[in-house]
Amino acid sequence: MNTGVTTIRNYSRPVRDEARERASALALPYVPREGTLEDMAAMNHMEGFLIYGKKQPSFWTGGEEYRFHLGTAVLRTAQMERGNSDRLCRLLPPERPLSVLDATFGQGGDSTVMSWFLGKEGNVTSLEKSTVLYEIGRVGLSSFDGGNERITKALRHIHLLHEDFRTFLQKAAPKSFDVIYFDTMFRAPVKRDVNRMEGFRRAASYDLLDEEILTLALHIARKRIIVKERPFSLLFQNSLFSSIYSHQGQSTAYGVIDV
Repeated sequence: MNTGVTTIRNYSRPVRDEARERASALALPYVPREGTLEDMAAMNHMEGFLIYGKKQPSFWTGGEEYRFHLGTAVLRTAQMERGNSDRLCRLLPPERPLSVLDATFGQGGDSTVMSWFLGKEGNVTSLEKSTVLYEIGRVGLSSFDGGNERITKALRHIHLLHEDFRTFLQKAAPKSFDVIYFDTMFRAPVKRDVNRMEGFRRAASYDLLDEEILTLALHIARKRIIVKERPFSLLFQNSLFSSIYSHQGQSTAYGVIDV
């Protein structure tokens, strides 16, 4: 996607300077804010803009805007505080300390939930290939107020890298993480999410899992690989998977490969 960096309409000099600095760091063109985003996109042949202002940066594309938020992570952590289990966290091995590689950061919800769940007894390293989602996640993890101290600490404890999972796994040291987690973009999106996630979906990376990636992950993981997919995904037919966790009425399933 052809993306530029700009500012809000009523920007200050520090905001403009930050936008310029981040554009240079991310190797994206800086476009001074003049007029509407629609006009700027047409004049500069851009499909979207990373917009900097006084708060979190946002991503605009085609009239849709995406910014960092916790989504269902707040609800999921609240449920665990009440003593309920989380579908993903119950699949994490019980040994502590536990190191987790979230190979597909995306909106950051799963990274946040796992970081919250592990607390001081583990750590989460996350990868994000998309430049837009990496930048929004980077700022969000470092400055977003999670509403309570434990969620905020979970955010700050996540180590986010601007990497794609294939390249990272090819160069990672053998057995360097206890758990590797994949939640790639679904080829068949969940219908209820399509409209409200359009800005996010346009910014996202659509790299797919294949047997080569799973084989690489087997060399890097010490204990377990967890994959989130649609229940009918052909990927789950691969003989590497030890177990598939799917329940009637749920739109997603988890596949587990024990190392």
